[in-house]
Amino acid sequence: MSGYTIPAEVACASVEDGAVVLHMGTKRYFSLNETGAAIWRLLEADVPLSDVPRRLSERYDVTVEDARGAVHALVTVLSEEDLLVLEAE
Repeated sequence: MSGYTIPAEVACASVEDGAVVLHMGTKRYFSLNETGAAIWRLLEADVPLSDVPRRLSERYDVTVEDARGAVHALVTVLSEEDLLVLEAE
């Protein structure tokens, strides 16, 4: 994975302790915990995917490697749910 796009029909709303991402076309939603919401905000800010783990590591008490695993897991699920389009390397 090298890049990503958030589809125009996807919206996000903050909720207590996280966020909810909604696909307006399918009406399906995905709940994010606080860390997932932080990752989503970085993606919304067009932070390069390769940079997200480092930024997450700076914000939370987690290694870059652990953050990389969390980011990879989340973007994979978001992609499977059509909430994020991943670009091939």
